[in-house]
Amino acid sequence: MRFLFQELYISYIDITQETVSLEHKRHSTSLSIAMRSTPLITSISSGLEDIPSPLPTNNRHRRASMQDAIDFRKIDSKLYDRRALRRQRSVASIEEDPLGSIHFSVDFNQETSLLTVYIIEAENLTAREFSGTADPYCKVRLLPDRRTQLQSKIHRKTTDPIFDEEFIFEIEPDILRTMTLELLIYDYDQFSRHECIGQVKLTLDSIDISTRQTYWKPLVKRDQKCNEDNGDIIFSLGYLSSAERLTVVVMKARNLRHIEEGKITMDPYVKILLNPGPGKKQKKKKTSTKHNVMNPVWNEALTFSLPNECLQNVSMEFLVCHDNKIGNDEILGRSIISRDSSGDERIHWDEMVNCRSAVARWHSLHL
Repeated sequence: MRFLFQELYISYIDITQETVSLEHKRHSTSLSIAMRSTPLITSISSGLEDIPSPLPTNNRHRRASMQDAIDFRKIDSKLYDRRALRRQRSVASIEEDPLGSIHFSVDFNQETSLLTVYIIEAENLTAREFSGTADPYCKVRLLPDRRTQLQSKIHRKTTDPIFDEEFIFEIEPDILRTMTLELLIYDYDQFSRHECIGQVKLTLDSIDISTRQTYWKPLVKRDQKCNEDNGDIIFSLGYLSSAERLTVVVMKARNLRHIEEGKITMDPYVKILLNPGPGKKQKKKKTSTKHNVMNPVWNEALTFSLPNECLQNVSMEFLVCHDNKIGNDEILGRSIISRDSSGDERIHWDEMVNCRSAVARWHSLHL
């Protein structure tokens, strides 16, 4: 009997524990479901609303910003771009300088009698209408002597060229004060006449030449009365190394000007002086004469025998002359092609030396 009672008691205990376990699981499940379905509580009780939240603590030691090391990788270099800052300054001056402006310096060394003209840059140059850009270059010379003229490199597709070039003239100090520095900005065009964008003139007697002087000058429209352009000529150069022969085809000239004012017609021809190099004899040839024309057309080929070893030292001078019936012929303009030339002349010389086929180019004539 006692054994039966013990068995019943143990069964009761097991049933009770299972019931408590089931109740606990059901309560936990309900609480989990309630927590997932209940929105985020924004306030636990009204009594806790006035209690301020604790400030975040920062255990790092603070120090003055001036003591921090500078990380140059985090610096935006565009904010300190000298060119960008200068462009901001120049935007306001576009209306004042519609043709653009040029930045240059002048320095004269009295001991060596050397005048140094440093062309730094130009900005806001007038662009061509059809392309919206330009191919500018600068011509530097001293007036009234126009025979000595230097030229910068051509800068492609820009209205804000950085020239960064020096031009040196040897001149006596007593003559320097009587001269005027002239800077001409041109827009290069391979197939047409180069257009003069503008000019700057600086009389050297009005400045202190003992120290370097730097200027920003606006470009002004070129004075047509002082236009020294003597026209243009186009010719091709082709060298055949196997035959050691140089062929020059003189095609035509345009806008020729007579030295004497008032004369509108002339009888032009072209004379070519070829110098093979040091110690070599000069060779001369010329075209036929065209009568009563300002824009003559020749289309004549002139050939010269030129050894391969002389090609690197060869130079040619093209003289456009007026055939006078009486007296000496007058030189209307010249163009020199050599390794010492600059601008179009130097480019044409390089093409003659390096290209296998003939290359034609327009060249401005100068006195």
